[in-house]
Amino acid sequence: MLFHYEIERIRRDQPYTMLVNHFHDHYEIYYLLSGKRNYFIQDRVYAMQEGDLVFINKHTLHKTLDANDRPHERILINFEERWLAMKDDETYSIALSPFRPKHYIVSLSGANRTLVENLLFSLLREKQQEQLGWELNSKALLTQLLIFCSRLMDQPGTQDEHPQAYNPKIFEIVSYINEHFNERLTLTLISEKFHISPSYFCRSFKDTIGFSFVEYLNNLRIREAQRLLRETKLKVIHIAEQAGFDSVAHFGRVFKQVTSQTPLECRKMMHLGL
Repeated sequence: MLFHYEIERIRRDQPYTMLVNHFHDHYEIYYLLSGKRNYFIQDRVYAMQEGDLVFINKHTLHKTLDANDRPHERILINFEERWLAMKDDETYSIALSPFRPKHYIVSLSGANRTLVENLLFSLLREKQQEQLGWELNSKALLTQLLIFCSRLMDQPGTQDEHPQAYNPKIFEIVSYINEHFNERLTLTLISEKFHISPSYFCRSFKDTIGFSFVEYLNNLRIREAQRLLRETKLKVIHIAEQAGFDSVAHFGRVFKQVTSQTPLECRKMMHLGL
């Protein structure tokens, strides 16, 4: 399904963890209005409180997880770079700068939180009502939000990283997988290298980041395959090898499972700019 811009507000009264593997080629802004959440991003789990704003760059693996049984409410914005329709690369660079820092979360309070929530509520109203000029006004409001957050994040001490303190061994293993995903990685190899039992590793890995070991490894490999499809003219068989798959048939099955497309369909859509 094609889209350029989406915004939604959802309250959940029951425990909820994202079921789908998640990375995409557009930008995402997540704001926690109330409650608590754990948010896995790239190789860490962040403990989120109400008033936290998250910026997810393109192609960044992420997933939200339960922090407790309390209800939570969030606002989610997804948009493509071209939807903003900036006049030049320098303007894009300024507007999209919140997505580039190493730390992903900004904790808001006081007047800063009020201003950001007012902008988010205005964006929600524009999309819900879709009155004359709603899209143009939404672009202006989103740009204002991005510029404000860029300035805020540029101030010392604004960005505060909150990785979960539990199970540092799993974070160590995740970092290793991130660096070696295109090599031969098995449950046995990981267990032996990090002196951890396979059953404990599988259970702890899933509990900590919300993915199974195989799911996480496949996501990294498919993300790399998408990059190669987008940036090179390599044949699919060579892309499969470079992404870490032992056969092109296995690569094709996993690629379709994760992206709902075949590799060739994905390459065609990328080249068409869809």
